[in-house]
Amino acid sequence: MTYMNKEEQIKKKIEEITGKHADINQQVNIDLSKSVREFRIKNILLISSSYNFFQLEEEGRLSALFSEWNSFYDDLKSPVIIHVETGAEAINKIKKGHFDLVIIFNKPIDTTIELLSQKIKEKTNTPISLLDNNINELEKTALNVDRNIDKFFTWNGDGKIIVSIVHYFEDKINIEQTNHFEKTSCILLIEDSIQYYSSYLTLLNEEICLYLKRIIDDSLNNEQKKLRFHQRPFILHTSTIKDSNKAYETYKKQISFIISDNFLKDGGKQKRIGIEIANKAFKNEPSIPVLIQSSDKIKTSELSNQNIKTITKSSPDLFNKIRMFIQDQLGPNEIVFHDKNGKDIYHIQQIQDINGAISELDDTIFSFCLKKHRLSNWLKSIGEVEFAKQCFMLEQKTYEKNNTKIKLQEILENYSYSINQAAITHFSRNIDDPNIKITRIGSGALGGKARGIAFLAKILSKYLHDDPFPNLKITIPRSIVLSTEIFDYFIKNNALHKLDFTHLSDERISAKFMKTSLPPTILGDLRAFIRNTRKPLIARSSGLLEDSLMQPFAGIYSSMLLPNDSWETDLRFQEVCNAIKHVYASTYFDQARAYIRSTNKHIGDEKMAVLIQEVVGTKKGRYFYPTISGVAKSYNYYPSGSCSAEEGIAYLALGLGKSIVDGGNSFAFCPNRPKSPLYGTAKDYMKHSQNSFYGLNIQSIYKYVNYNEDTSLDKLDIDIARKDGVLDNIVSTYVIQDDRLYPGLYDEGSLVVDFAPILNLNTIPLAKAIKLLLEISKIVLGCAVEIEFAVNIPTIESEGAELVILQIRNMVSPQEQIHFNRDEVQDEDIILDSKDIMGHSVISDISDIIYVDQDYFDLSNSVQIVDQIRKKNEELMDKKTPYILIGPGRWGSSDPWLGIPVIWSNIAGTRAIVETPYKQRHIDPSQGSHFFHDMMASKVAYLITKKQDDINWNWIKNQNVVESSEFMKHIKTKVPLKIIVDSTKGHGVIIKDR
Repeated sequence: MTYMNKEEQIKKKIEEITGKHADINQQVNIDLSKSVREFRIKNILLISSSYNFFQLEEEGRLSALFSEWNSFYDDLKSPVIIHVETGAEAINKIKKGHFDLVIIFNKPIDTTIELLSQKIKEKTNTPISLLDNNINELEKTALNVDRNIDKFFTWNGDGKIIVSIVHYFEDKINIEQTNHFEKTSCILLIEDSIQYYSSYLTLLNEEICLYLKRIIDDSLNNEQKKLRFHQRPFILHTSTIKDSNKAYETYKKQISFIISDNFLKDGGKQKRIGIEIANKAFKNEPSIPVLIQSSDKIKTSELSNQNIKTITKSSPDLFNKIRMFIQDQLGPNEIVFHDKNGKDIYHIQQIQDINGAISELDDTIFSFCLKKHRLSNWLKSIGEVEFAKQCFMLEQKTYEKNNTKIKLQEILENYSYSINQAAITHFSRNIDDPNIKITRIGSGALGGKARGIAFLAKILSKYLHDDPFPNLKITIPRSIVLSTEIFDYFIKNNALHKLDFTHLSDERISAKFMKTSLPPTILGDLRAFIRNTRKPLIARSSGLLEDSLMQPFAGIYSSMLLPNDSWETDLRFQEVCNAIKHVYASTYFDQARAYIRSTNKHIGDEKMAVLIQEVVGTKKGRYFYPTISGVAKSYNYYPSGSCSAEEGIAYLALGLGKSIVDGGNSFAFCPNRPKSPLYGTAKDYMKHSQNSFYGLNIQSIYKYVNYNEDTSLDKLDIDIARKDGVLDNIVSTYVIQDDRLYPGLYDEGSLVVDFAPILNLNTIPLAKAIKLLLEISKIVLGCAVEIEFAVNIPTIESEGAELVILQIRNMVSPQEQIHFNRDEVQDEDIILDSKDIMGHSVISDISDIIYVDQDYFDLSNSVQIVDQIRKKNEELMDKKTPYILIGPGRWGSSDPWLGIPVIWSNIAGTRAIVETPYKQRHIDPSQGSHFFHDMMASKVAYLITKKQDDINWNWIKNQNVVESSEFMKHIKTKVPLKIIVDSTKGHGVIIKDR
C-alpha cells in the first residue's frame, strides 16, 4: 500500500464519519521519507586526473559547497565522492560497489570516452555525466557518444558545476519518479548550448540556495525546515524541440517560470521554440513569467503578453539580467508598506510579523496590499503554499476593510495552531505560545510515549485541523520532553552507572537518585516552564523501549502526579526535579528489570526520556479531574452482541483514568454502535456502574517518600461529582418501578454512570470522534491501535467540550491464521475449554502449571498470595521455563475482593493465564489498560472459564507436584501441553501436545 493510497483511505473515512469534505493540511508530513525529494545522490564515482581533481576539491571548495546546501536541516548529508584516475580503476570500483552517479572529467589517460562509457553502461544503469574544459571537443564528443553519456557539461573554472550536475540528476529522477511532484513547482529551462546551460544551471542553483537561506531560518523547527526545503522549485532542463514541448505539456500546472532559448537545433536546422512556448504558456496561464534569450533581437509584435521578457545573448550583462529575473520570480525578501508620502512604515519579514501588520497598519493600506496579492505571493515564495492558497482566496473576496483583517486573523490563528501543534520545537524561555503543544529540552531521542504524542499531534494537525465535529475540539496536552541525552549525562555525571542495583530495594534506589543533581544546563529551562504553568502536572517515563511498536512497556516505569498549586515557584520547581529523578530511578526498579528480562532485552538497552504534561481536567474545589477518562481499541478481543471484533471497543470512566488502568468499573461500548448495549438489562448496568472515581488532591502535601503516581490521588464518592455539577452529561437514572434507565440526572432513582446523554442522545459527538481517531491511526500505522484520552465538558453549555488524546500505541492485532477444529481432538486430551478468551496464538511445549488451590483459597488472602506467585515467577524465569497460571477471579485487579492483585512483572514469565469462577461465582473480566496491554504485547493467552468442569481438575491434580504451599501449587505435567487461542472464533483450549 502506498502512502497516497493511505491518504485516500483517510479522506474517505473522514467524509464517511463526519459527513464533511476532508481538508488535508499539506503543510504537515506524517512520513517525510516519502517526501518530494525522495531520491538523493549519495555516492559519486569521479574519473579524472589528479590535477583535475585538485581543481575541483581545492579551487572549487567542493566540501564547503555541498555543506552549504546541506545546512538547511539536520538530516541532509553531502554525497561521498570516490576518485579514480583511469578507466580500468573505474570499472573495478563499479564491479565492487554501487554508485548513484558517474562523472567523467576530461578524457581518461588509458581509454577513450566512448569505450569507457560503453563499458560502464554494460555494468550498470547509473547515469554518466561528461565534464570537459574544451567546449569544442565536448560538442564533438556529444555528437559521437550521445547514446551512453546522459548529460554533457562544460568546466568553467568553478567547482559549483559539480553541485549543478548532482542537482540536475536529482531533480530529473525525482520529477520522473515522485508521486508528490504536483505539490511543488518547477523552473523550465530550454537551452541546447552546453556552454550556456552549464552556466544557467549553476546560476539557478546559486539563486535557489540563496532563496533557501532566506526562507529557512532558526525560527523554524527541523520539520518546518524540511518542508520548506522539499518545496523548493525543481529545475527541469530540456534541449530539444520534442522534449521541450513534452515537458511543458506534462508539467504546465507546476511550472512557475520559463527561461528559453528562442531557437533549438532540430534535424540539422534551427527551429523556433522560445516564442512558441511563451505564447502557448500565456494562453494557459496569462500571469506566467517567461524570459526568452536569443542571438537575434526579438520583435515585441511577436509576443502575446507583457510578462514575456527578452534579452540578447550577446548582451554584456546577460547573466546579471538573468540573475535578476530569477530573483524576481523566486519572490520578494519581504513586504514593505509605505504611507501616502512613500515612507517605509512596516516590514513583513516573517509570518509572525503579519499579526503586527494587522494591528498597526491603516485598513486602506492593508487592503491595498491584499488586492495586489502581495501577501499570498510572498507566502508562496517562502514555501508556505497552503497558507498562501487561503490568503489568495481571501484576497479575491470582497469584505469590509475591518472584516478582511478579522478573516486574515482567523486564517493566521488556524495556521499557527496546525503547524505548532504538529511541531516539536526546542523549548525557549522567551516564547509562551499556547498553540505550541510539544517542546523539548535536549537533542537526544524522545522515547516511546513522547514519540506517540508527537505522532498524534501530526495526525490531528494534518487531518483534523479544522475541528470536524461541532462542540468538540480534539487536541493533545501541553507537553515538554527531556530527551535521552539528558538521562545519559545525568547517569554519567552522578556516577550511577558504576552502581549495582540488583540487590537494592526500589526505595533504596530511589533514595540514591534523590541525592543526585540534574544537569545544570536544563535547570533554567525547567524553572521557566514551571513559572509559566500552574496546572497540575504528570511526569511520565518515555523510554526508548517503552510503548514501541513491537515491545510495549506500558505501566512498567513510574509516573508522578504533581498538584503544582503552590504560589512558591521554588517549591513547585523542586517537586518537578524530584519527580524527574524518581522516573529516572524507576528504570532500575525490580519491576522494570523483571520485565526487561522477559523480553530478551538488557537494562543497558534502555534510555529514559521524561515527558512532563499538563494534566487534563478542571479544578473543582480542592480536587482536579476531567469529566471523562477513556481507552479506545480498534480491535476488540471480547466482542459481544452485534459488535464484531474489528469494530473495536472503548471504555469510559468518570474522573482520572486510574479506574480503567487498574481494572476498576468502567463503561464499555462499541464506537461503531454506541447505542447497542454490551450488557443485558438495566440491572446489569447497575452492577457495572461506577460508584467512586479518582481526583487529584491539589491541596495535598507532596511527600518525599512513597513515590508513585497515587501520592496525590484520592478515591472519591460519586456524590462529590454530583455536587460539582459534573454528572448531567454522563449518567442515567434508574427508576426501580419502571425497571428502566432514563438518560440524565433526576432527583428520584439510582445513578448509573453509562454516559447515555452523550452516546444515546449525542449531546457531544464523542463516539464518532473516537471512531475517526481509531480509523485514521489504524490506517497510518498499519496495525490495530489503542488510544488513551480524556474529555472536559464545561458546565456552561455555550462552551464546547474538549477531547484530549493522551497516548497511542499498537495492540498487536491478530494476523496469523490459526487452524483448529475442536472435533478433531479427543475429549481425554482436552485439559481446558473456553469460549471467552483474549489473544490469538498457538503456544506449544508447556509443561509447568502454577495454580491457586480453590479448595483452600479465599479472596481475603489475595494480597498475601501475590508475593508467593512473584517468587515462583522469578524462579521459573531464571530457568527460562514458561508456565500456565490458573486462579480465581480477576487477574490484575486493584480490588483484592475481585481477584488476585498482581502487576504484570509479577507474572511476566507466564504464557497463558486462566480465570476461574470464585466459589461458583463468576466475576466479570476486566481489561485494565496497562495489565492487559502488556499481556497482549507479550502474546500471552488469556482464557476465562465459567464452570468448574471447563477444566479437567482431576487430571491436573494427578500431575507431579514440584512445590506446594497453603494456597498455591506448582506442578510438572507428564506430557507437554499446547495452548490454542483463536480470537476470530472466540475459542481457546489447552490440550495435550501429542
